[in-house]
Amino acid sequence: MKIPVSISESEWLVMKIIWEDSPRTLPEILSALKHMNWSSTTVQTYLARLVKKGVLSTERQGRGYLYSSTLSEAQCQIAEGKSFLNRVYNGSLAQMVRGFVKSGSLSADELSELKALIEEQENANGKPL
Repeated sequence: MKIPVSISESEWLVMKIIWEDSPRTLPEILSALKHMNWSSTTVQTYLARLVKKGVLSTERQGRGYLYSSTLSEAQCQIAEGKSFLNRVYNGSLAQMVRGFVKSGSLSADELSELKALIEEQENANGKPL
């Protein structure tokens, strides 16, 4: 799964609202984003961009629209993660993980989770990584 175009940080906030409970109307989206103090026009611009990018679809409902995601949050996270990995670490997951581990920014719980994931993958493949 590949996201056709990059999703901006503000667009991600809008998408998170839609992923929480889809489909959503504009008033529902505005209500969920009221803490952002964005105007209705700003939110409508983000929605229009997301529709144009193919990440959202619309369905006419009365005088307004219902907005639904065409991609799951996990699909978008994976695609954005791969894009980041390619841009910043030349596609090397090992280099990225090594950098985070060596920076000391991972908690003991996160390190344990990484170890468990590696063991799970080794068991699934039938051999150590």
